[in-house]
Amino acid sequence: MEATENPRIRIIAEAKSMFFTYGYSKVLMAELAKRLGMSKKTLYQYFTSKEELLNVVIRQHGHEIQREVERILKDTAIAFPEKVKQIFSYVGMKLHDINPEFVRDIKLNAPSGWQQLQQHKADAAFLRFSALLDEGMIKGYIRADANRAMAVLLYASALETILNPDFTQQVPRELMSELPGDPGSVFDGLVNIIFKGILA
Repeated sequence: MEATENPRIRIIAEAKSMFFTYGYSKVLMAELAKRLGMSKKTLYQYFTSKEELLNVVIRQHGHEIQREVERILKDTAIAFPEKVKQIFSYVGMKLHDINPEFVRDIKLNAPSGWQQLQQHKADAAFLRFSALLDEGMIKGYIRADANRAMAVLLYASALETILNPDFTQQVPRELMSELPGDPGSVFDGLVNIIFKGILA
């Protein structure tokens, strides 16, 4: 039997698509079951609640990003500039999948899911970005006088800007109108600004 025929995997994939597109609150388990061609009773045999399903979706999405970033980081055949390009292109692409309304929604209505998202963000900023900077400094691609801790904090702030709806609500509408409309494009721009300041 192929993995795509596994009911649990099918449920997670469809739920991810619906959550990221419509937000958490607007997705009904009955509608999800209908899309999957199963009864709601069958759906609840795999996941006891919508929030449990959300937590699995967020955890798997985060782990998927982590695995790919780790693979690129550990690949000694990839030159550092190409490694930077691949990592941030991939992360930006994964952020493109997420509707900003989804982030705002889970912050208000699914606290456990919000905490998981925050943890994945912290892992990305403080562990993997730090490792990337270390390699760049050792190989001479990053300026020797660049403050590593400051660069990591700037990167963490970039992720916070994208993934925290409270921040964007404080930004004047005129300024927000000049920004790209999706998280992935905002992320690309912020990373570009950070790296232009620290590359040798």
